[in-house]
Amino acid sequence: MPESSDNWKITQLSNRNYLSPIGFKFIVTKVPKADFFSNSASIPGINLGFAQQNTYLRDIPVPGDKLTYDDFTLRFFVDENLENYLEVHNWMRGLGYPDSLSEFSALKNDDKYIQDTNGRSPYNEYSDATLLVYNSNFNVIAKINFRDTFPVGLSAINFDAAQEDIKYVMAEATFKYSIYDIDVFAPDVPRVVTAAPQPTVTLSSTVSGNHDPTQNFSLEYTSSNVSSLSIDQGVGSVAVGSGSKLLAGDVESAKATNVDSLTSSITYTITGVGINGTTVTASHTITFLRPQTSVNRVCIAIIDENDNNSIANMESKWVQFRANWPDRHFYLLQPSSGGNMINTLRIPPSFLEQTDPDSTTADTEPSD
Repeated sequence: MPESSDNWKITQLSNRNYLSPIGFKFIVTKVPKADFFSNSASIPGINLGFAQQNTYLRDIPVPGDKLTYDDFTLRFFVDENLENYLEVHNWMRGLGYPDSLSEFSALKNDDKYIQDTNGRSPYNEYSDATLLVYNSNFNVIAKINFRDTFPVGLSAINFDAAQEDIKYVMAEATFKYSIYDIDVFAPDVPRVVTAAPQPTVTLSSTVSGNHDPTQNFSLEYTSSNVSSLSIDQGVGSVAVGSGSKLLAGDVESAKATNVDSLTSSITYTITGVGINGTTVTASHTITFLRPQTSVNRVCIAIIDENDNNSIANMESKWVQFRANWPDRHFYLLQPSSGGNMINTLRIPPSFLEQTDPDSTTADTEPSD
């Protein structure tokens, strides 16, 4: 009875967290630059052949025939200088037949070129490869070691000037190998782990100063160690890495909030989700020039002589005028205090307060 009560511990999962599909890093000795931009890899499937044992009732499948492994594929972003793409390309080219004796001579001088005891000089085609698997805390929990790895396929690179949005080039390399081993670390075994790198994002634009809303502009961004990127204000998802997004000035200025009678502004925020699960943001504000209309046109207020109105009546008219045009940017002329100017012109008291730099009355109207 005690033995059966202890057995349940063996049959239960010690870790009930799900395996994350974004927690991985692939390392190939011969192509160290390719794994820097890798964004998709997999543990290949295996298949076990079987034989049929004939009986008079039915055929019975019997295990033990050949074990076959699926190909390993690695998808990665191609850098602007094609360095990581050329690593795989040149490796495959070295395995094939050289185009000329000069190319064969170049291979012969390479430190990867080996001569065997029979005098033959084959190119060293194999490489070690390792797939690191991270847990939900981004600690290494398993290593998949591939033996005798070599490339057998490399995808094309397609260019298309008709694309509306920039989609960065990705390539896919296919590898053969003899076998792979899975080394899973026991939970209670101390090990040195590498923390997942912290994500970073930046956001800027091609705008300098106050922008004319009739002109288009671009948001420009950079990122590192992120699995996804998006920009608010309706821009949406963008490709990870670095890039730009062309925006229509008239559309974006319509979303902006008025700052004063002359300008409006809008703030964009880019959000990146890191491969370690953390979120980072960066913001950038663009200021637009507001179109000058009868509503917000700059004007100079002039009070002419008005014998038919009292000061109180002119005060009411002035207050109503400012209420009718709250967004106008005013340049007010300060009247002379000499003689009977104020009474003659019927100048409203609030007008005088707004033109008096020494006034203690708070001016709640738009900036004058």
